[in-house]
Amino acid sequence: MSEIVIREYRDEDEDEWLRVHAIIMSISHAWNFVIQERPIYEGHQSTCLVAVCDGKIVGLTDVQYENHPGEFCWNKDSPGGYVLEFGRLPEYSGRNIGKMLIDATIEDAKKKGFHRLEYWSQDRKAQRFYRRLGMREIGRYYRFYFKPDKELLNSFLEKGIALEWLYGGCMPEEWPNIQQKFDIIYKHPQEPHLCIGFEIRF
Repeated sequence: MSEIVIREYRDEDEDEWLRVHAIIMSISHAWNFVIQERPIYEGHQSTCLVAVCDGKIVGLTDVQYENHPGEFCWNKDSPGGYVLEFGRLPEYSGRNIGKMLIDATIEDAKKKGFHRLEYWSQDRKAQRFYRRLGMREIGRYYRFYFKPDKELLNSFLEKGIALEWLYGGCMPEEWPNIQQKFDIIYKHPQEPHLCIGFEIRF
């Protein structure tokens, strides 16, 4: 069995990184949209790592660090790292790649002077994985699409803008009320998801 190596992302990885990202996205509910360009984290420190096996990228993670508490993260007691990308190819299940990426991220975060990371996901498999690692749950909210009512639709039409649907979020305690008041879209791929945040401190 070939060795898994964790290393920093390189510019020449971009095409392969995007291919791997797309494959992971196709089997996960963690993302809401497809990307065609590698994210750039201008103005912030970041950790960008890939897992490599036999010279090929099989996993990835990106973290963007806050310049001040509360810029991206849920908890605001200190600047943290917000994990924007995280996953591995399905055929490499059971190789401990996720844990390896997290451990390498922690070491890089420490070097940069940060002591906590936040992992948020609306994917249930990812949520179970974070719990197995002993990460502490820090928050929840619903993500959902809904159709605009006639009044809102007409107000935008008057400005020359047609609305097909809107994307929103709410706290769990507001979700029953939101469901009653708005025309929520339940059909895949726009069905509602409960996004759960987990934190690891070191």
